[in-house]
Amino acid sequence: MKRIISGILSVCFLIMIVPDVHAQETLQAKKMEGHTWHQVVMVKFKPGTVDKAKEIINNHFMKAGQEANVPGPQMMDLKTGEWDMMFVWTMDSISDMNWEVHPDDEKWWAAFVEQEGSEEKAQKVWEDYMNIIDDATSYLATSQQQMSGETMGSTDQ
Repeated sequence: MKRIISGILSVCFLIMIVPDVHAQETLQAKKMEGHTWHQVVMVKFKPGTVDKAKEIINNHFMKAGQEANVPGPQMMDLKTGEWDMMFVWTMDSISDMNWEVHPDDEKWWAAFVEQEGSEEKAQKVWEDYMNIIDDATSYLATSQQQMSGETMGSTDQ
């Protein structure tokens, strides 16, 4: 019985690696062209706090972003799954990740402080928001830039 199981596992292993061996070509450096980089943040709020989160986002964070003239995220309310909201920021390039504090974030914070009336008041709103987050995670993603005239889902070639 052990020989049969061992034989089956060996065959499965060979089936998995043989196509890879034949399909491999000589590796050559290749830069990703025509891609846009995004930071995707998934947030789960504490029970019963989604409306409060939306109020803070819309009436405080987004207003400051508009005043500072910095691009905000695309926001999506998730209707299924464990996350409540998804935020997608489009980056100028992957080099945006080199910043500990991006210049846009600095401009946003200055506008936020001015809007709220003081550093302390802005910090209080920020802490109120952070305290209603139950869990969050962040991802880097790319999207391929569409050719002019091409629409999503298009099968025209």
